[in-house]
Amino acid sequence: MTLDPARLEQLVSELSSDPRYAVGTKRFARPIGDAEAVEIVSALAEEFDEGVRIRAAHAEQQGLRIHCHPGCSSCCAILVTCYLPEALRIAAYLKQPEHAEEKAAFLAAYPTWKQQTGSASERAMAAFAQGQQATLDAVHLEHFRRAIPCAFLRDGQCSIYPVRPLGCRNAHALDTSAHCVADPPGGKPAAAADFVPLTRLLKNATQLFHAIHNAKSSERHGQKSVCVAVYELLTRPPRR
Repeated sequence: MTLDPARLEQLVSELSSDPRYAVGTKRFARPIGDAEAVEIVSALAEEFDEGVRIRAAHAEQQGLRIHCHPGCSSCCAILVTCYLPEALRIAAYLKQPEHAEEKAAFLAAYPTWKQQTGSASERAMAAFAQGQQATLDAVHLEHFRRAIPCAFLRDGQCSIYPVRPLGCRNAHALDTSAHCVADPPGGKPAAAADFVPLTRLLKNATQLFHAIHNAKSSERHGQKSVCVAVYELLTRPPRR
């Protein structure tokens, strides 16, 4: 399903018109289909990628080089979380016949990943829902230090790269990945290029995804690990 651009713009405008849709204190007036949610995420991902390219160009003008590129997996042990819309897009991608191999590999890798991560995803979700930022940061750091590779990682490559979440698209380090570790040399994390327009776009997109999530789910602050959210979508019983 491809939405008419005008219809898509109207839906995004309505979802963005009241911040209460995102915080969950007001219910969106009409239902949003899975295909509509996926279409919105796809459009924003394209816009975000353009912002990433512009950021890279600005960095280059300053004599800086962004190291991140397809195939670099230095940060793929981060516990990336998302709202339902991004998970729906990834699940839809994996359900396509041409991506059956990637789907099978993910489903095979997931049990080991989940066993290794333990309750990290659930603890992160609870801390986020309760606004406990320090606890949330601690859970993420603990997980990263354990160097558990993402269940979507295959032979050092992201198997869902075309539909990866905005959080993954935004990750970047200047010059080298040497500091892209939990305990970086000298205690200095990887340097990043500050680009306000992209930061603002990420914030707005996240709020929009939250609003869509609340319109489609009873879990008001149900931000989950990408791996957990997609696995649940792929293995849930068919709707009747």
